[in-house]
Amino acid sequence: MMQEKIIACSVRLMFISGVAMGTGLFAHSALAQEVKTEAEKIQKVTVTGSAIKRVDTETAAPIEIYNKKDIERTGATTIPELIKNLASLDVNDTGEQTSNSPSGSGVTNIKMRGLSERNVLILLNGRRLPANALADGSGAGAAVDVSSIPLSALERVEILKDGGSAIYGADAVAGVMNFITKKNYQGAEGKAGYGKSSRSDAQEKTASLVFGVGDYEKSGYNVLASFDMIKRDPIMRNAREISRSSDFRRFFGGTDGRSGYSPYGNIAGGGQLKPCPPEDLSGTTCRFDTNKTLLTAVNGADRFSGMLVGSFKVNNDIRAFADFTYSENKDHFEAQPAPGVYKDDQGRNVNGRFMQIGPRTTDRTGSLTQLAVGLEGNTRGIDWEISAGKGVSKITNQDSNYAQVDLFNDAIANHRIDPTSTTNSEAEINKFRLTPLRTGKSELSFVNAKASGAILDLAGGPLSYAVGVSYLKDTLADNPDQNQIDNLVFGSIQQAKVNASRNSKAVFGELSIPFIKNVEAQVAVRYDQIDGVGNKASPKLAIRYQPVESLMVRASYAGSFLAPTLKQMYGGMDAGAESTDDPTICKAFPSIAGKCQNFSYLRVGGSNPDLKPETGKTYNLGFVFAPSNIVSIGVDYFKISKKNEIGTLELEKAIELGRYEIKNGEARILLNNQNLASTDISGVDLDFRLNLAKTAYGKFSLRNSTTLYTQIDSVPSAGEPTKNSLGIFLNPRYRNTFTLSAEYTDFNLALVARTTGETLDSDLGKDKIPAGTPTIPSFTEVDFGGQYMGLKSLTLNAGIKNLFDRMPPYSKMGSTNQYGSLGYSTTHNLRGRFFYMSANYKFY
Repeated sequence: MMQEKIIACSVRLMFISGVAMGTGLFAHSALAQEVKTEAEKIQKVTVTGSAIKRVDTETAAPIEIYNKKDIERTGATTIPELIKNLASLDVNDTGEQTSNSPSGSGVTNIKMRGLSERNVLILLNGRRLPANALADGSGAGAAVDVSSIPLSALERVEILKDGGSAIYGADAVAGVMNFITKKNYQGAEGKAGYGKSSRSDAQEKTASLVFGVGDYEKSGYNVLASFDMIKRDPIMRNAREISRSSDFRRFFGGTDGRSGYSPYGNIAGGGQLKPCPPEDLSGTTCRFDTNKTLLTAVNGADRFSGMLVGSFKVNNDIRAFADFTYSENKDHFEAQPAPGVYKDDQGRNVNGRFMQIGPRTTDRTGSLTQLAVGLEGNTRGIDWEISAGKGVSKITNQDSNYAQVDLFNDAIANHRIDPTSTTNSEAEINKFRLTPLRTGKSELSFVNAKASGAILDLAGGPLSYAVGVSYLKDTLADNPDQNQIDNLVFGSIQQAKVNASRNSKAVFGELSIPFIKNVEAQVAVRYDQIDGVGNKASPKLAIRYQPVESLMVRASYAGSFLAPTLKQMYGGMDAGAESTDDPTICKAFPSIAGKCQNFSYLRVGGSNPDLKPETGKTYNLGFVFAPSNIVSIGVDYFKISKKNEIGTLELEKAIELGRYEIKNGEARILLNNQNLASTDISGVDLDFRLNLAKTAYGKFSLRNSTTLYTQIDSVPSAGEPTKNSLGIFLNPRYRNTFTLSAEYTDFNLALVARTTGETLDSDLGKDKIPAGTPTIPSFTEVDFGGQYMGLKSLTLNAGIKNLFDRMPPYSKMGSTNQYGSLGYSTTHNLRGRFFYMSANYKFY
């Protein structure tokens, strides 16, 4: 009794303090779960997007839910494979299709609403996960790697699509994706799968085990353990026609994307150190085809993930819980020997590639560890939860076969090696050979407390509240090799070191106000205080109106407040190599640009400790019409406006402002982080569902989900003209997923068609795109799969992904070094037809 009084007093004090401070909502446990009190004996759930437990799961927020059966229909064996089937997500396979990128290779991030991955909050059972430990200085990749989440443990996925900053925190600008695990699961089941492409590569082996013991209600506890494993072979670029060579002139309108960094040595001003083979000579430049060997189009995978979830009944009103997650992935990448600029024995700058040192390799090991513990319960009509935890993401990149710049140039100048030869003394090469090591660790510690309950009855139901507090500590340690920091690694990207941390505190509150019958309003506000960034309130207003049982109308407004990443603020300088034929850039470097053919330069980025938060506004207006249990139609219009976005100057603007230099013979354009840009995005989500009554031929259902963009406008910096990116490269107008499923006796069958809309083959604003620019046509992949459940305890699965073996269309932009030199847009995939099968056995 004393314990209950203490808890009740604490919760009421929390509520009074929250109201006094004008607080708003926080829902760090957006986990849907059942709670039955002795008094009520009814089911309450917490829905993603609200911290108030309720009987009705319909709220004013547009939420997309995929249950276990929906997930199984996709045939997905991993989270990256699953998200390709969700139309509301902007699929871009750059992580799977990136080789030897210090931060991006093998990583899967989620994007929504045309915004970067930093604008989507990823939750596992309603709790945050640490961001990827190695991220780009621009902020790219500073998000959760969702490939670390075990698929076998999931019960469902919930996607909040109207922004959730007032509920969950600053980084929920575009939306929230909440991965929710099984609850009170008893039994054991194992699954093993095998797949291979029709071209006998991309071999994939998967295995999973789920084990649950204890009935929470009867035994007072439940423990769930899950383990997932995947091993996948890569797809080599030379194994597909579209990417087998970086000379894309074999396609209509294609360009020669072969590198100007040649083993024969291209001398600045013209000519080569050694005669160039005629087939490799283009104008005065000797070209090198990087795609012919070594490089992958789709990376391999070697991943393991496991999860342990425990629930323990303290008494009839209080539950203790603990979640432990661990994942590990290993990747091996190979690339051509490093390109770069060296001095020949006459002191001339040479764009070359020293082949004898061997291919660059990166052995990448990443891990994610997270532990969360807490208590939740119901005391005197108040639902409450207290939780604490810590997540750690670690990544180690071990590189090899690089050269130390100064020692390499000294060996050439003193004739100890010939950079165009492959018969030099290994002893001399080993004097300048480097094996750079880069390590990263991202930590996120959190303590959360919240409470919710009813205050009084209104005409439409109880006036309910949720209040709480949150504390976060974010720490980042990114430690490149000292030679990488000093830009002394020949042909490598200059990388910046960062060791920084900051604390964030927040108070929050939410009200659910059912004014009259069938009308409910949601009012929420969150106040964040972030060290080194500032303070900000993020409001949310939403309303749901249901005039008749078959129609529900909803509208919402939310403000957002996205803080810069630690690396964006404190990460020093980094650089990446690119090449161009753009005369605007070449004119800035007349002494080394020559005839401006495949001219190489460095984009030099860097941190800025004076960065301010990005701010935004999100609007949503929609309805759901369900005239019967057979048909459901959902339509939602969304609009997002962001200001003070962190970015870099456009290249032409940087040159206009004189932000460029020549250093060590290399052209450098200086582009540090600034609050420059603004973005306006709008569109419509369409969701149509049809569930037919059972017939003699089975039970059929159909679902068609579309996200259609109507505006993607950005202003790169103040005073610059608006850039209209709607329907240009990497920004298709729409994504559509069509699913037709059938259930007949012991068979479940599903046909899934995924379509990405057409785009113009240019990344310029529409007003700058030249007439006659080709169009990348829309791209559709059709999957067909099924289950057989006629055997006791055994379920057999088989299917074909990309049934018609569609290959991506050629893209001029996709053939450039800036976009991976693959020859196609990374909104597509070149795996082709893929066969898979699996068996799932329930032990008991």
